[in-house]
Amino acid sequence: MTTAIGSSNSLTSDSLMSYCDSQLDSIDGEIDTTMESDNDATQVSQQLQGVIETFQQNSGGVNSSFNSCASLESALGNVVTQMQQTDPSNPNLGPLTQTYNNMVWSGTGGTPAYGGPQLMPGFPPVQNGPQGDGTLSTDEMNSYISTLQGAAGSLDSGSEMNLVQIQSLMSQRETAIQLTTNLVQSLGDQTNSIVSNIGH
Repeated sequence: MTTAIGSSNSLTSDSLMSYCDSQLDSIDGEIDTTMESDNDATQVSQQLQGVIETFQQNSGGVNSSFNSCASLESALGNVVTQMQQTDPSNPNLGPLTQTYNNMVWSGTGGTPAYGGPQLMPGFPPVQNGPQGDGTLSTDEMNSYISTLQGAAGSLDSGSEMNLVQIQSLMSQRETAIQLTTNLVQSLGDQTNSIVSNIGH
């Protein structure tokens, strides 16, 4: 038999426990989603840091080397593809894709006729200098590095926000567990009181 709490319009003990369970499930779901998002962002950030280091090693520019341009373009393209798959709404995705297309157009050409990495849709490349000549100037490389560093900083800030959110959710979870524990204790005390009064 279900025990009513308070007036006849109050929730029953079963419905209250069900509500507590649903709240815990909801919080746990948010924690899992946030942790998964943070893990994906961390992987992209680490990959991007590796690309930045490689770009910095070539900060003096690339001169008439199709293979070198293709290698740099592919490294950045992998980061963009990873972000498209794991976090397509990330605000850094647009600038990174634009930078990739600018670089591909200037370096290896970005069309089947040139071979090598292909342009990504939606971000027409800025067409500075000759197309696909295997050359990336010092100014171009420094511009690419600056954009990548900005994106990396933004990703790090996003990761910090995720950690803050996880901590907040964990606190909410602890509160929900405590409230549930108190409710169970209260219901138990109420039941014991009713049983002890039977027959008196």
